[in-house]
Amino acid sequence: LPMDLFRLTISTLLARKMWVVILLVALITPVVFPLFTPHETNASLLEPARAQTAWTCAWVIGILWTLSQAARFGESNSRSGIGSYFRSQGLGSLRQIFAIWSAIMLFLLPVVLIAIGTCLLFAMPADPQEASMWVWTNLQFATLFLLTIGPLALLGVGLGSRFGALVGYVAPTGLCLYGLYGVTYLGMTIRLRGDNILLEWLYAVSPQYHLADLTPRLIFKMGHLPWSDFAGFFLYFLAITLVLGSFATLLFRTDPLRN
Repeated sequence: LPMDLFRLTISTLLARKMWVVILLVALITPVVFPLFTPHETNASLLEPARAQTAWTCAWVIGILWTLSQAARFGESNSRSGIGSYFRSQGLGSLRQIFAIWSAIMLFLLPVVLIAIGTCLLFAMPADPQEASMWVWTNLQFATLFLLTIGPLALLGVGLGSRFGALVGYVAPTGLCLYGLYGVTYLGMTIRLRGDNILLEWLYAVSPQYHLADLTPRLIFKMGHLPWSDFAGFFLYFLAITLVLGSFATLLFRTDPLRN
């Protein structure tokens, strides 16, 4: 039996060895970087700095590596003829895109687990009540993080298969950075300029990815999100997942473009 696309993608990622560097960065950075803070004079700075570094590292890896791999595999699957081959073996386009996406996301999961583990092992508050809220905050963070990067990676596979790796990487990355940072500035602009229907409409349809970044709640030990708020965020990002997932599957192609 021929190797299925999921295992082929896994094997390719393992052969490239970049995953070793990614895991080392995720492991070492949260331990080493916070030591450059003035923790000798204020020991309370060290634990929040470790939590912030751990999740910042996860964001950087998700955006720089996961999304780039999604676009790259999307392009290679169509242009190399692998997609056409698996289609001839009965593996349809829907199964192909999710096989590629699942393999890529599997390599992101250890990064998320390392971020959680760093926060629980090296930054856990001593107070039992704060510790409980700390655990739930990290689990909420992990859920919202995956609901952000996952659909964008799926979009990267779809765009990469049709328009090439460059477009497949730049578009989801731009959307992610806009949702994390640009939307905040857009909201400030609306408040400063008053009523502007166009800007308000743009803000309303923009992805509010900044809601998935719970780093401030970790730094200032604000506790986990109220469960009603978390449920609202979860459903919101799930709706974005359905939109981006539908768009990605419609774009995805298994055969190279013909001139």
